[in-house]
Amino acid sequence: MAVIVLSPADLVNVQSRWDDLLRHSTTLEARLFLSPEWVLTWWRHLGQGQPLFLVVIEKMQWLAMAPLFVVPSPLFPFARLVRFIGNGNADYGDFLVRRGREEAAVPLWRWLFDHRDLWDVIALHELPENSIALQGLRSLSLPDGVQVQVEEGEPCHRIPLSTDASTNGQSWRKRATKALQQQLRRRERQIERTFQVRFGCVTDERELPTVLAQLFALHRLRWGRLGQTGVFLSGLVRRFHAEFARLALRRGWLRLHWLTLDGIPAAVYYAFHCDGYAGFYTCGFHPTFSRYSVGKVLVAKVIDDAQREGAVVFDFLRGDESYKAEFGTTVTYNRHLFVWQADKVRSRTAARLHRLATRFALWLKKRAHR
Repeated sequence: MAVIVLSPADLVNVQSRWDDLLRHSTTLEARLFLSPEWVLTWWRHLGQGQPLFLVVIEKMQWLAMAPLFVVPSPLFPFARLVRFIGNGNADYGDFLVRRGREEAAVPLWRWLFDHRDLWDVIALHELPENSIALQGLRSLSLPDGVQVQVEEGEPCHRIPLSTDASTNGQSWRKRATKALQQQLRRRERQIERTFQVRFGCVTDERELPTVLAQLFALHRLRWGRLGQTGVFLSGLVRRFHAEFARLALRRGWLRLHWLTLDGIPAAVYYAFHCDGYAGFYTCGFHPTFSRYSVGKVLVAKVIDDAQREGAVVFDFLRGDESYKAEFGTTVTYNRHLFVWQADKVRSRTAARLHRLATRFALWLKKRAHR
């Protein structure tokens, strides 16, 4: 196995190999965020520093890939930080490794350890509990002077959608709390009696700009009432999502659901369905209709559609908002990985600052969810 370093321009020309690795990869929850559509689009709109695309190849076949970049630390600019491309916007990050060749994660780490002159801290955020990157690192003996710390991140709520023995043969609605079941039935009847109700999901690229604009506006309105900015404040972020949504729609991944009441946009949900894995990224809903629980009514329909399409799991992604548990979720926890060079003051200092900043950000989010 050999490790090669590719540029973004190189990757555009070998996307078929990337797609093949994606289809046969071990990861499920991180697959969307490791796709060419997400990674290259994020880099064009939000990337900075030096891209570091590492690919493990054997006999011309891609076995593994790590989409990374090197950037000066925002907390300690003298230090160089390695992060996942998509950092901050992706709910999961990991190495992309071919199923059955999990050992291919190890050469990626060895390459990074052999090139310690490029970095002071490796900070890989939002690793899933079963992260192949973590498994590969744990199988190695660390070089002298290299230290590692793994910290628990945010919870991720998921709904199993299969109706086999693991769920006692019940649909997700039967496994939701009794209070939610009753609330959904009551609100669904109420809005049907009160309004002209229309549900929809974008299937035509010509619809996309209008519904995305509604999502951005409703999201900003919802979070503005809570004194927060939401995730779409930046024009760069909005442009990134506009392009990614268009590409995801072409791939059949996008699920941009909407609900109107008497012709007024009441809620929009930005979700995905990729290889049997359905995930909810974010949403917006009109506070005027909050008494009708339009957010829960629409997300219930989104989950119904995901189950009907054959998804095996519906993932609410990061965050511990209280409403998620009502849907009968199971909970996993992401991980944050920090690797630094203990024999360098700059590296030790930067690693400590980033660990503290990560803990503080998690503490703030927990307080916001209370």
